[in-house]
Amino acid sequence: MTVTVVGIGADGWPGLTDGARRALLDATVIHGAPRQLEYLPKGLADEVARPWPSPLLPAIDELTDGAHVLASGDPMFYGIGATLARRRPDLDLRVIPHLSSFALACARLRWPAEEVTVLSAVARDPSPVIKAVRDGRRTIVLSESAATPAHLADLLRDAGLTAAITVLEQLGGPREKVRPFGRRLRFDDLNVVGIEPAESAGQLVFEHDGQITKADVRALTVAALRPASGWIWDFGAGSGSVGITWALQGGGSVVAVERRADRAARVARNAARAGVAVEVVVGDTADLTADLPVPDAIFVGGGLSEQLAAACVGVLPAGGRLVANTVTVEGQSLVTLLRNRFGGELRSYTVSDLEPLGSGTAWRPRRPIVQWVLTKETS
Repeated sequence: MTVTVVGIGADGWPGLTDGARRALLDATVIHGAPRQLEYLPKGLADEVARPWPSPLLPAIDELTDGAHVLASGDPMFYGIGATLARRRPDLDLRVIPHLSSFALACARLRWPAEEVTVLSAVARDPSPVIKAVRDGRRTIVLSESAATPAHLADLLRDAGLTAAITVLEQLGGPREKVRPFGRRLRFDDLNVVGIEPAESAGQLVFEHDGQITKADVRALTVAALRPASGWIWDFGAGSGSVGITWALQGGGSVVAVERRADRAARVARNAARAGVAVEVVVGDTADLTADLPVPDAIFVGGGLSEQLAAACVGVLPAGGRLVANTVTVEGQSLVTLLRNRFGGELRSYTVSDLEPLGSGTAWRPRRPIVQWVLTKETS
């Protein structure tokens, strides 16, 4: 079953190649969004144009042999061509691409495409934009609507980041505009946003009230948790520094459990500034029967108990990691018991800091930290 997908830009019918025009002129039915179908010559549109219904996916499932589909720009670049390839692997797709909005944006901004990060805000969480800008990367964002530029500006402001924002509208068409973002400007729904960081923001500084895992121990802890692109549950989150750092390194997300509402709010603010997706649960422990995403890793920084440990071991999938840190004698006795019951490894870390002493300096040891690390062997 063959379906032909033709990309079209804001330059409309004249901007198509001869091959793309021939394919559409030979079509018996052409599916597309109303905006795309308006680019067709009137006689052709009257005969064969079929606007997509809402919801869209059932209509994709019903596509028949020989159908043609209009797409914006490059159909395989965040477009309906990619959706068709994923949802209908039975189709023999013939794709005729146009220039993508990303290629046009890089050309207008004179940015080397291989050095630019591209992200989509279309029905997606735009928070990865924050991480890209914090890392000092030029970024092109595919907008969902005319409201997207202002939303991105608000995200960057709330994260304490400075960047030059350019809005590129109707790229390639007669109504093309490329202009700096301004709060009072009205933008076309068909736009992409170019973001150039003023400079790399460097290491994220966490807001905290003293309840935070120090950077050196945090690094050891995150390494033991093995960052991944899934979810981490962070119990006794405090500032959220361990879970957020894990998510930043692996591209993952965080469920943060914190019994104090003020600290829970602080975790949410730190996650927003980091560009990390977070779900905050206010309570002593999470309801492990609740509809929470399955974790790839669990960190217990506070509130460890035998009951919580058993629940965590039970919910982890095979290969998942559980790490708990403790500094008290009682906590060390508990992790020894847990290690004997569930397995895993116990590690002890002692860190010393150089401090003034009289006319010289001396090493002052911190309290030893005992860490229990468990890798789930079987589900």
